[in-house]
This record gives sequence, structure tokens and C-alpha cells, in this order.
Amino acid sequence: MRFRVAYALGVSVVVGAAGLVAAPAHAKAPAGAYDFDGDGRRDLALGSPDGTVGKRAAAGFVTVVYGAKGGPDARRRQVITQATSGVPGAPEAGDRFGASLASADFDRDGYADLAIGAPGEDSAKKNVGTVTILWGSKSGLRGATAWGEGRTAKAGNRFGEALAAGDLQGDGRPELFATIPGTSTFTWLTFSGRKASVRAGGTSKFDVNRSWIATGDVNGDGRGDVVYGWYDHDDPQVKHRRGFTLFKGTAGGGLTRDKTVYTTVHALAVGDFDGDRRADVAVGDTYDSPWNGGSVTVHRGSPFGLGGTYTLHQNSSGVPGVASVEDNFGHSLAAGDVNGDGRADLAVGAPKADSGRVFDAGRAVVLYGSPSGLTGRGSQAIGRSTAGVPGAPRAYEYFGAQVSLLDHNGDGRADLTAGTPNLNAPEGGVTTVLATKTGLTPNSATVLTPRTLGIPNRKANLGATLGG
Repeated sequence: MRFRVAYALGVSVVVGAAGLVAAPAHAKAPAGAYDFDGDGRRDLALGSPDGTVGKRAAAGFVTVVYGAKGGPDARRRQVITQATSGVPGAPEAGDRFGASLASADFDRDGYADLAIGAPGEDSAKKNVGTVTILWGSKSGLRGATAWGEGRTAKAGNRFGEALAAGDLQGDGRPELFATIPGTSTFTWLTFSGRKASVRAGGTSKFDVNRSWIATGDVNGDGRGDVVYGWYDHDDPQVKHRRGFTLFKGTAGGGLTRDKTVYTTVHALAVGDFDGDRRADVAVGDTYDSPWNGGSVTVHRGSPFGLGGTYTLHQNSSGVPGVASVEDNFGHSLAAGDVNGDGRADLAVGAPKADSGRVFDAGRAVVLYGSPSGLTGRGSQAIGRSTAGVPGAPRAYEYFGAQVSLLDHNGDGRADLTAGTPNLNAPEGGVTTVLATKTGLTPNSATVLTPRTLGIPNRKANLGATLGG
């Protein structure tokens, strides 16, 4: 891939703003990601980038369901569009507001904030893209600020197609990273209260078709690192069309390019699966070669960056199910500590896995961390055929198209949410399964649909984009 990244400081263009009063510094300890009201429970953010706003197709919207003792509480929710009071801009067909989500306490006021990508936003040019941050508060998300790419913006750049939050300097001040597929690169926002500046995104004339980004401390030096993945179908070097690059965070708040791995990427997640205090990089590959049904390869973290690798698939010892062609195991990934043992676990979506004779019903598999890394031992498969999970599997629903692992009830263990975007298409739905110290408990499962969330008949495809 013809890769370009620039690090010179750039000046951002604020395309709209609301709620711009800077938060008091250190009013509370910074909140964990997706805890928008600071109550210790992570909230569920659901993007509907192809959703209708008014009569505007694919203008997009985001639904937020707040965490509670029993998990996400549908009675306490917000539906946010670019027509919502205090949100900059206006909904337009094809904006795809909600195509990407990320969260951190960017202004460090004790409440997590929500970043929302709208890569199809037209500003001065078509499909330039914007990123909007909704600010957390004691009562939830209130007020918003939007940023564009700045002077380097060009038509088709799709700023914000993928988002991730991280901490480059390890100083407790998170940054927001945004991919710019139109320039085959990414950039990031640095914050001072509720003001931010955008690093220059580079000037490459090349583009990529898809981009992914994730963060974590891969080399264990206390600073966040960035993993950037891409797919570029027209790169003249065929072997360079897919891959990912590790960038290491520096004490000065910058990045240094480390290692590029040319490999198929369909999903990325970063987590410390073996508990050695260095984050590992999990890469999903849905292709049927070399493993039928897809696979996940883990690149271990080491003091020097990326270390050795190992691969898990549905024929690995202990992993539930039997691998079949086109299961798409590895289509989606999420890292989090499900059983509270201090090591990250990995949720893997296989949205085209069959359930008996029901084609492409889909399932999600949780692989548990151990001192040696992820293994199939004790792993769990969850689908709509799992005892205790409401409903029954139907063909082409794609359960597990997206997955997240967040602690929605505040017990210190990450709960699984799996998206089923083709449930009663184009409505969709999400299923949340709570966790205990022994793992997921299917009898706790709850299902949210557009009807239960008050957004029916809007082509929500609920579960197509999940925060976390």
C-alpha cells in the first residue's frame, strides 16, 4: 500500500459548535469510556448510519441506552441526529451520521463523551466528512461540538470513517483518532477542555477503500499506541493491498511508525489477553483460506512492539461450533474483561454462521484470556438459538455482525452486546448478555429493537454500528 502519514501540527476548522463552555479541570476523576453520566455503568451507543431522518435517506442517527443494574435500560434513552437541538449541522441524505463511534472523557470532567463519525457529510465539498463530540454530564449527553479535517479537506476524504480513543503520552489526557480513507492516513484531535486542535492528516493523493483503527499500549511503556488497518483494492503491489501498521506513542505526544504487517484485515481489536501489561493486537480475517469459516490472529505485544503470533478459528480446540465455508468468523471483534480476572477476553462475531438448517443466522463467540493468551478453553457461543436468549434464529439475520464488551451494570465485568442488523430488516436489533465471574449468563439476555426504543420505521438497521 502507498502509505502516507504526516505529523505536523495543523489548525482545525470547527464546522459548528454548541455547549462550548470549557468544563472545570479535574472536577472529578475522569470517567471510563461510554459512561456518559458518570454513574460507573457503561452506556450503550448504537449507530444507524443508514437510518432515515425526516425523509432524508441515510442521514443517520445514534441511539444511546443508559446502563442500569439490570443492563441497558430502554426506558432511559436518547435518539440523536443532526437535527437534535445543540448538535451542529443539519441532516442530509447520505451523511451517514453514526457510521463510527468512540468514547473517552475528552474534557476530563468526570463524564465520558461520545464521538460520532459522519463520513458522508458534505461541507464545502462532497463526502468530506465530520466528527461530532457529544459531551457527557450528570444527566447524560448534553451539547455538542463538530470538527472537520481543516484546510486539507478534499471531496471523498470521508474524515471519521473509523474512530478510536487513546492516550499517546500516558498522561490521562485522551486523544481522538480518526481515519481519512481519501488520503490513506489518519489524524487525531488533542483536547484542552472542550476545545481541540486537529493534527494535519497528510497530503497523500492516494486513497483506500476501507480503514480500521484501534489503540492500546502494545510495548508496555505506559503510552498509547495506534494500530491502523486498511484495504486498498487498486494498489499495484497485490500483496500490499491489505494490512496494518503499528505506530508507537511518544513522550511528546506524537507517533513513530513501527512495523507494517501485510495481511487480510476485516476487524481489529487491542487488549492484554495474557495479562503481561502489554496489549496484543487481534486481527479478524473472514476468508475461507487457510481456515474454513474465518479466523483471528493475535500479534503479541512485546517491549519492542509486535511479537509472535497465534491463530484461533472454529476448529481450534475448545472453540464452539464447526467451521463452515463463509461463516465470517472474525467479521467483528471487541476486547474486554468478561470474567473479571484482570485479563482481556475477545468477542468474535460470525454473522454468517448457520444455526442448524437456518442459513446465516449468525453467532458471537467469546474467547477467554489466560497466561498464555486467548484459548478455546471455556469459550462460549451465543446466538438466538442459545437457551435463555429471547427469540429464535432466522435466516440471514446476521447475529454478531457487530459485537461490544462493556460493563453495563457496574459489577466490574464486561457484558456482551451483539448486533443483528437484519432482524426484521431493515429494523435490526441488539442482544445484551450479562457477565459473572464464570462468564456470560444467557438467562440474563435482553433484546432491544427499534420498536422498544421508539425508532420504528426509520431503517435503523440496529446493530450495524456498536460503541465499544
